[in-house]
Amino acid sequence: MKKVFICSPYRGDIERNTKLARKFGRHAAKCGYVPVIPHLVFPQFLDDNNPEERILGITMGAELLKSCDMMWIVGNRLSKGMQYEVEAAKKHQIPVRCYDTDINRIYPETMSIDDRIDDAFAAALNGVLFD
Repeated sequence: MKKVFICSPYRGDIERNTKLARKFGRHAAKCGYVPVIPHLVFPQFLDDNNPEERILGITMGAELLKSCDMMWIVGNRLSKGMQYEVEAAKKHQIPVRCYDTDINRIYPETMSIDDRIDDAFAAALNGVLFD
């Protein structure tokens, strides 16, 4: 089975963001992928409010990303942690798919006319290898 890295927000509304990550993990599993969702695992033993532990969790997640076949970006904005993960996907040429929070795909060829995303989001994805 192929592994898909779920790139979604964690900080802020942790309860909502955790539900969102779980929803995408379930969807990925039902589509035949092994979902890799570090921000559902690492906060179990690392404190996201401690800057050193947060950085450790994000960098360990980026290490897991290297073994994944694809990344799914969830939502229409990138948190700092997500930006770091996207840069790692670029560096390691890991293909990316984008989805809105309702699991509707956002296609790269229509991003310039897609009202779900803004110019900052599109610019942050400049240089990614789209699937």
